[in-house]
Amino acid sequence: MITLLRWWLIFSLMVVGTSISVYFGIHVQLYNSDVTHLSFFILAITLVTSLWIGVKTYQFNIKRDFSYSIEVGWFIAEACLVLGMIGTVTGFLLMLGTAFANIDVTNSLTLQQALSDMAIGMSTALWTTLVGLICSLILKVQLINFESGN
Repeated sequence: MITLLRWWLIFSLMVVGTSISVYFGIHVQLYNSDVTHLSFFILAITLVTSLWIGVKTYQFNIKRDFSYSIEVGWFIAEACLVLGMIGTVTGFLLMLGTAFANIDVTNSLTLQQALSDMAIGMSTALWTTLVGLICSLILKVQLINFESGN
């Protein structure tokens, strides 16, 4: 039963953290900064997987069946990390691929546009990396909790 309570604590802290982020408008900044919106996909995967881990934890505590396998959870946790890295690469491609295409070094407007394009790519890279790392860590903590209860 303690495993289920620990999962509930982890999930509750995740909800509180999300609420604080929404209160401070981080979701709006994330939406505007991540042009791929891959971060929201990672967040959705994390929410669904967290609930799945909670159901598995609940089922284990009731049936005490040691045959529950959650290797899929470990795969999804790593997939969140990989999706964050894919967002990083995509952001760098956006930053470097389009920023220097139409630069005229004698015209300050094209330089300003290039810097603006670079900022969009860099923000995409950094946000997706951050979200992927945090979501992967949250899932791994829940999975370790589940395995320590077995």
